[in-house]
Amino acid sequence: MLTGSKTTFKVRQMVPDVKDRMLSHSGLHTRGREMFGLCCLPGECVLQRAVLVRKKLSAKEGGGWLSGTLFCTHFRVAFVPQDSPKPDDNADPVLLGDHDVALASIEKVVAVGPSRTKLVTPNSSLKFTPEELVLYCRDLRVICFLFDRLTPETQAVEITYTIAKTYQPLKPGTVLSFQNAALGSIEMKQFLSNRRRDPDMNWFESLSDWEQELERVGATGWRVSSVNDRFEMSTSLSRFNVVPQKVLDTELKKTFAHFNEGRIPHWCWRHPRGSDLLRMASFQNNIYHEKDDIRNLELVLFGVQQVCVVVDLGEEMPSTTDIQLAHTRLRALCLGDISASVSVPDDKWLSTLEGTHWLDYIRCCLRKSGEVACLLRGGHLTVVLQEPEDRDMNCVVSSLVQVMCDPHCRTVAGFQALIQKEWIMAGHRFLSRINYHRDSDKEEAPLFLLFLDCVWQLWAQFPSRFQLSGDYLLALHDSLHVPLFSSFLANCQRERSRRSQHLAQSYTPVNGLRELPRGSPQEPCDPPLPPVWDWALQYSSQRRARFTQPVTQPASPPPLLNGNLNTNLDPHRHVDGMAGSVFLLSRGSFSSPSNLLPWRSSAGSASYRKSHRRAPSAEMLPALERLLRACSLSEAGPEPHEPLLPLLLGPCVKVWRDCYLRGALHAQAFTHPMPSSMLHPVDQLSWEVQQLREKLSQASSTSSSSCSSSSSSPTSSRTSSTPHIKLEARCTDSNLNQNANNGTFLFPSSRSTSHQPPPAPRGNAQTTASIKATSRPPTSIANPQPRPTGRDGAKHTFLFGHQPNNRPVQRYIPAPHAKPPRSRSSSSGGSSGIHGNNLQ
Repeated sequence: MLTGSKTTFKVRQMVPDVKDRMLSHSGLHTRGREMFGLCCLPGECVLQRAVLVRKKLSAKEGGGWLSGTLFCTHFRVAFVPQDSPKPDDNADPVLLGDHDVALASIEKVVAVGPSRTKLVTPNSSLKFTPEELVLYCRDLRVICFLFDRLTPETQAVEITYTIAKTYQPLKPGTVLSFQNAALGSIEMKQFLSNRRRDPDMNWFESLSDWEQELERVGATGWRVSSVNDRFEMSTSLSRFNVVPQKVLDTELKKTFAHFNEGRIPHWCWRHPRGSDLLRMASFQNNIYHEKDDIRNLELVLFGVQQVCVVVDLGEEMPSTTDIQLAHTRLRALCLGDISASVSVPDDKWLSTLEGTHWLDYIRCCLRKSGEVACLLRGGHLTVVLQEPEDRDMNCVVSSLVQVMCDPHCRTVAGFQALIQKEWIMAGHRFLSRINYHRDSDKEEAPLFLLFLDCVWQLWAQFPSRFQLSGDYLLALHDSLHVPLFSSFLANCQRERSRRSQHLAQSYTPVNGLRELPRGSPQEPCDPPLPPVWDWALQYSSQRRARFTQPVTQPASPPPLLNGNLNTNLDPHRHVDGMAGSVFLLSRGSFSSPSNLLPWRSSAGSASYRKSHRRAPSAEMLPALERLLRACSLSEAGPEPHEPLLPLLLGPCVKVWRDCYLRGALHAQAFTHPMPSSMLHPVDQLSWEVQQLREKLSQASSTSSSSCSSSSSSPTSSRTSSTPHIKLEARCTDSNLNQNANNGTFLFPSSRSTSHQPPPAPRGNAQTTASIKATSRPPTSIANPQPRPTGRDGAKHTFLFGHQPNNRPVQRYIPAPHAKPPRSRSSSSGGSSGIHGNNLQ
């Protein structure tokens, strides 16, 4: 019977002294109490532990192994290194240490034995003692633990079962139990209630916060309206919305019914050149538009400008189903199929990556955001992003536009305020899109992860223009998979405020939100959830120090080859500037369809003028004309609000390696069993390249010595050897660059004759011995270091099983003593001998 669980497993009995100590400490929930060397959270209980465990460190952590003790609580899997300092009882609690993982972040548990692996579930039984424990996480981490031969077998078995039973909290009832395990204690609730928010960040929760943003960007002609204070007009919009000053609240209330979910055009950001960025949902169909309604709708739509450009994101951008499918394929590619032990071969990895279409969707978002940014740069017009529900792609594009154009949004405080404004307060369905409860897979779509990947692409191409670092983006990505933060546990501000106030409410269009009496005063209430921006509660000070980096003044960028991104979108060159003109930007071109605004589609509308003149699209231009400058720079230097236009061609959009590939090598090793005496395929290839370099260096030195000896020979001998050397140079270059037609050049073909290796004499024993020495593998391959043996006497392997027959490593290197085929002529025979030596 596992401590703290209700399920009985057929496992061996625990060590008596360990079990007694665990039971004696299970009821003590003192803040900061040290339990077996682990600094527990208030109310945290240790369910199981295992001593003499080693953790596999990633390449970013320095590689190698780290010895310590493995713990499993009802909140996390914690690993405490044996040389770690003693925790301070007076320090503030930290949810996760540097080597911890939350139970809610674990996706699969795999036990590795001497000759087999098994996917462990709560209902499965182990018929072997695990030697390794592999945790596959939802954030694409792969954490590996190795049990020492001195680790008690009962501890290895029981901690594996304990993790397998408690790592699946993603159900409606268990998410709350997971939150109570971390934050439900009295001490933790009191600690969180006294927690102060970041004063340097704009939370956009009050009227003054929105007014502060209007003042920051210099948006004149706009005001903050509280007409939706009780969510009577729209349940998904925030309490406060920015609207034109000339629109009264009484007139504004009439416009909500003309849009889906009541999401009227609301202000997002103003460009320094005077353009305004708005976003809205699609128009409602079959609604009669009165004259007063038409006037109010156009006042809200145009804002303070005379020209409006509507950017329809419904047709051009990928759907939520496409994004979910692409992310699922990307996860399968990076982690492999754990249960079937198969993965994509190396020669098909890149083509499979392209087949996921994840990078294509990133290019699509960056391209559309770049076009909107260039459009706003023109000045004095209103750009409105339109989407059927205004809660998905509008969040992505509007945020990327501000990251490209506003340097404040590239700082940590500005970036967090941007997410608060365009995602959390704007009503993005975090709870449904992340799908913590796993109750509706049809609505699951990682829109926010797509946005973070797009921001990382900008950061990778313009690192000096960002104050935030890649570690910050990675920490935000990982925090999304832990259901503990109020920022991601609601679909809109209405749900979030309802949960924070612990009120049961009902909504009617007439009365708005009204409180309802609770059924029982003893009904348990949810614990207070902190915002995701409380980084001191999540990570140590050492990791938080890597969230920022110094920002330097960028140099003038050169002309960029920017794919299909049209950076010269200027509608004023193609229209006569008539007041009230509305245009549609679709696929890089402008048009004025008759059904763009429903109230203007009637024939008697005099204020609407049809125009089908289009701006030149980058898709219609030849390839040479796509060489465009990213920004028009002045002589004094680049302006701070010039947009960051990224490169969009094939290799310029990369895979987020620190995120998606941090567990790929472990998964690849798991799905390709190899003997312990073999190196990883990547290390093997690196070693072979190093051997080729040493052979070339040795051949070059031999060539120099032969040239010096030939210089002292008679003239006749030098004359007879000259054609032989020229022939050798031609043959060697043709051999090295034989794949030049495929675009693969191993070495430059223009090499001097004096550096070519001469034919190796057959009777030179010293040269033959040196070639044999260089062809040997390193000591780690030929004579591997002794590994700890398993409990059954078998050799232990980390993530590598034993092959049925331990074959030696096959190398495509000819033997040094192999003789070349004889030829009829001496010159051709010398050429064949040269080829044989170069391939060794």
